[in-house]
Amino acid sequence: MYDIDLELLRNFPYIQIVPVLEDIRNKKLLIHTFELNKPNIIFHAAAYKHVPMLEIQPWEAILNNISGTRNVVAIARQFEVERFVLVSTDKAVRPTNIMGTTKRIAELMV
Repeated sequence: MYDIDLELLRNFPYIQIVPVLEDIRNKKLLIHTFELNKPNIIFHAAAYKHVPMLEIQPWEAILNNISGTRNVVAIARQFEVERFVLVSTDKAVRPTNIMGTTKRIAELMV
C-alpha cells in the first residue's frame, strides 16, 4: 500500500488519495472511515493470500475475505460510492482451495 500510495501521489498530485489500513471486519470503524473521508472510488485489496495458512485456518479466510468484503460492499452502497474496484487473484477463476473460493465469492458479491 505504501508503494502504491507514493506512485499515485507522484502521478496524480491533484487528486486526494487516502490510503486506509484497517480491519474490514469492523463495521463501526469502516463507517467512521467513510464518514470522515466520503470516498468516490474504493480499491478493495484486502484479503488473506497465503494458501497454506488458510487451509489450516479456513474460518479466517471466510471471516476476512467474505464477511469483510460484504461489509465494505454494504457500506460503499450506503455511502453511494461511485466506483468499487476489487483487486482479486487468478486463484479465484477456478478455485481449488479455500483462499481461491473465498476470493471468488468476494468477486460475486461485488
